[in-house]
Amino acid sequence: MMKNIIFICLALITFNVDLFAQPDYSAIRFHSTIKEYKKVKPNLKEANFKKADIQNIVSLLGSSFYNEEEVIDITEKIWLALLDPKKFDYVYKDIAVQSIPNWNKKNFKGEIVIEPNPLLAKWTKAQNDILYFKDAVGQLLTFYKLMGYSEDAKGAKKALANMLHTEKYKFRSIRANDWPSYYLSSANAGINSKGLTAMISNYDFFVCKTSQKSSLIAAFQKMDWLFEKPVK
Repeated sequence: MMKNIIFICLALITFNVDLFAQPDYSAIRFHSTIKEYKKVKPNLKEANFKKADIQNIVSLLGSSFYNEEEVIDITEKIWLALLDPKKFDYVYKDIAVQSIPNWNKKNFKGEIVIEPNPLLAKWTKAQNDILYFKDAVGQLLTFYKLMGYSEDAKGAKKALANMLHTEKYKFRSIRANDWPSYYLSSANAGINSKGLTAMISNYDFFVCKTSQKSSLIAAFQKMDWLFEKPVK
């Protein structure tokens, strides 16, 4: 019994180390194409959602994988990114860097070139507050393997292999006429029997317990973010 407990503890420690390991900054060149970042902060006063709504989303998507303390910690980090992206980039630089899609991808020179202030840059480029909120939440939940983003079917398949709800399942190969919604609809055919459902909004998607689908749809709608079942 004691051996089993020790094994489980070691497995959890290994998981956390792998997920939150510090990037090798010696292999990264930081460079921004933005001449001037926004000086104002996002305005959460007029938002229809609160921190409790973010925690509800994190809990609904991740309670099978993260304990209550971890759910609260993830929520606090996301909330800081919404309140003050500049501060988030400074305090949680490792997460900010690794939350960038394909953050460690090398260019033709073999360099990894990264925006030094990822969330602040996202906020600077955002057309309005709510678009930034959705972008930031999606990017950070993807970092925590609770959401995915892809503009093509190949990326959707890769995201499913990385997401906590679906990493243990095998999905079919990509076909010539595939696109994200079509591929996720096909994925649903395989995971619905497991009590799971994939939901999509443009290129953002998540997988949840089917029993929690309606609650998640309602929670995301508070951010003017509409998710629906992918269709062929």
